[in-house]
Amino acid sequence: MTLFNASTTHRHSKLGGLAVLAIVCLGLFELMRLVFLTHFGSLDLLRLPATHNSLYLGLKFDLRLVAILFAPPWLLLRTGRKPPKRRTLGSILLALTIATYLATLWIGMVDDSFGRWWLVAFLLLVGLYRFGTAEHGLDSGTEVRWIWTAYVAMAALFVLAAYATDFGSYAYNHERLNGTVLQFLENPLISGQMVWQTYPIGRGALAIVATLALLGWLIRTRQGWHALAFATGPRWAITGLVSVLLVAMLWGKESRYPLRWGEAFDGRDRFVAQLALNPVIFFLETRVVADAPPDLKLVRATHQALAQYFGVAARFDNDGQPSLLRTISPQPLVTGTPNLVFIQMESLAAHKTSMTGNPLNPTPFLKQLAAKSIYFENFYVVMENTSRSMFATLFGIADITAPKANATRNPLLVDQNCLLNGLSGYQKFYFLGGSANWAQIRAAIKNNVPDVQIFEEGSYHAPVVDVWGVADADLLREGGERLATVRAPYFAYFQTSGDHPPYTIPAHLADFHTVEVTEAQLSAAQFVSNEELNAVRLMDYSIEKFFAAQAASGADRNTVYLLWADHGIPRGNTDRRFAGVPLAVHHIPAMIYAPGLIQPRTVATVGSQLDILPTVMSLLGHTSQTQTLGKDLLDPQYATRGGAFTFSTWQRPPVLGFIQGSHYLVLEPDGGTHLYDLYAATEVDRAAQFPEKTQELRTLAQGFNAWSRYLMEHNKPPARP
Repeated sequence: MTLFNASTTHRHSKLGGLAVLAIVCLGLFELMRLVFLTHFGSLDLLRLPATHNSLYLGLKFDLRLVAILFAPPWLLLRTGRKPPKRRTLGSILLALTIATYLATLWIGMVDDSFGRWWLVAFLLLVGLYRFGTAEHGLDSGTEVRWIWTAYVAMAALFVLAAYATDFGSYAYNHERLNGTVLQFLENPLISGQMVWQTYPIGRGALAIVATLALLGWLIRTRQGWHALAFATGPRWAITGLVSVLLVAMLWGKESRYPLRWGEAFDGRDRFVAQLALNPVIFFLETRVVADAPPDLKLVRATHQALAQYFGVAARFDNDGQPSLLRTISPQPLVTGTPNLVFIQMESLAAHKTSMTGNPLNPTPFLKQLAAKSIYFENFYVVMENTSRSMFATLFGIADITAPKANATRNPLLVDQNCLLNGLSGYQKFYFLGGSANWAQIRAAIKNNVPDVQIFEEGSYHAPVVDVWGVADADLLREGGERLATVRAPYFAYFQTSGDHPPYTIPAHLADFHTVEVTEAQLSAAQFVSNEELNAVRLMDYSIEKFFAAQAASGADRNTVYLLWADHGIPRGNTDRRFAGVPLAVHHIPAMIYAPGLIQPRTVATVGSQLDILPTVMSLLGHTSQTQTLGKDLLDPQYATRGGAFTFSTWQRPPVLGFIQGSHYLVLEPDGGTHLYDLYAATEVDRAAQFPEKTQELRTLAQGFNAWSRYLMEHNKPPARP
């Protein structure tokens, strides 16, 4: 017996039937959320504003699931005629279209780029079915009703099983259903026995059967699935409006970026944050664990070397696992509680700046600023990727995850300890021109720095100029104006984005003038176009305007500024050395500017963005406890011992590197090891000449790589009160 009836004399519309079923499903999802709240939490939480926000986000996730479930019947379900033309073709197309839709969900939820092609294929099949077999539908044959019965049964069973498993998962390890549950299928008999002996499987099965029966009864009682009885024009208008509503439910918010799980993790209580999640969607988004687990054998093998590098004894935590936990004693350079401002400069490679003598002098203001700052001339970034760089900066861990599995996008790695929380009494701000849903960066920041205020696209008066939001000049200007109203002290993180394609030069910045140089001049300066050159010049202009305003207001007399690039860029690079881990990507400018507070000087110690927070916390006079991979760059013990780990962003297996002094150790995926002179004009492998140094740096490169993956799962923040 199928769930769907053939046509009858009753003229019930498809819209009405689907609306009733959608409301019932949404009600069930909301009921399950309340059951989750009462079973694992308490109704007292309903008094908290954070809980209200979680329930609101949860409603939007549930609406997304409703839209996902009801999109195929809205697009494809119809009464049809008996007998139709092309019955067999229509049935094949219908089954193929639904199967393509399911594949689109399964793939697209974890791989946007590949999923887009599946979405295109689905939409093409929808058009082919709707217009190529226009008479095909429920009345066309029993097989059509069986296709729809199979879709409903499969979708309902999957959703109900997901909710049941979600409750078991949270009861077991206090985590909502996610992709890690698939690991238990490696030992299905043992896992099955554990589940049977632990959970009320019988009652759960009865609840699932009862729910399926309810849905079946609702569908069977619908007599007919006809189109709306309106003229063609109004009918198409209503169809269009409902389709737009479904798209809005899928997108989830009024923004360039859709609603994402990261919005749930914004520093609230962990349970309250997880209350917002929909287990079906969360499972689909996390079902692929694209990254290898930590290599514990290599972690243990390099434990002593890394402990020695950081000047501490090798120790173990309470579970017997290796640890680098240590206390960084402050070496203060300032007194009191000055403001702290970070400016992250997009894609600014050191060789494209005036500080390194670039012949086009693209950053004259930054060169002037560097002369008044503590300038780190040997500063490197781990890899070429903004979100990975920010993860390393905030948490002191290199994000060495797989290319499509950035740590900020992985909800299983969202909890990390951040030294910024040691700035007690500081108001904290994060400014970016676009959306904080980019790369799920909202969750990485808000979840781990709970009291930070985020200003993003929609927070500014300035116009949006391109995909990256407002111009850097406007971002810095309006952010500075906002900080001027804040009672000190404060911490602010500005993320610029202008030095990135499409290299937009905003027309409203009337006093910024572009330049045009020849191809030969561009090539000599390692730029690929005048657009790129002017984007770098615009960044310099924007920063100059910001500091002019800071000086005019007097804010710079009580503020420590740290400027660095998120990464370099290989575009236009003429230095062919170290192909896997080239300096064009890794060598970046970095400086600490604090007029009247800190004396300027040039620091030769080799460092990276892993070291930013330990260095800043130390010079502010804060004692820090960390177990991650950053060091105080101003600590004399690292003057010659300090180093920087590098990692190929896009090549996997990766090329590893470690820079120390004039040495650059490059470790190939096949184990080939090279030791180069960083300052030699050509690559001359000196590994055989310096075997001990080669082995020392090889161990550090392997250690930083292994410990980075290990620490992602072993850097939990202290329990919040």
